[in-house]
Amino acid sequence: MEEKRQSPDRISQYRQPMVTATGIFLGFMLNFASGWIKDAFVKYIFRDIVIAAGMVICLFTLLLVLFRMLRMNYPTHPDEFYRRTLRLFLVGVGVPFFSFLVVIVHKLIVTVR
Repeated sequence: MEEKRQSPDRISQYRQPMVTATGIFLGFMLNFASGWIKDAFVKYIFRDIVIAAGMVICLFTLLLVLFRMLRMNYPTHPDEFYRRTLRLFLVGVGVPFFSFLVVIVHKLIVTVR
């Protein structure tokens, strides 16, 4: 009787770096949020709405990435699972930068007038 060979887990080598990077970025975002929230929604409403939306999306997606990477049971196609998780990570990291870019462009437009 032949033994069924399991395919090697090709994403295990990416698991620890992804968890570390996600944790570091979550720490930066939570530190920024704790300092920002003291003065939020007082003077610059548009800026604060954009930043708040960016932070909520960022924190949600990064927590989802952390959950997916720390999950013990991988689905049957680990390559697709990791690819989707990586995309979520890139969205979580990219959204705050995009929201800050929107705030900067808005500030430039308002200042130039």
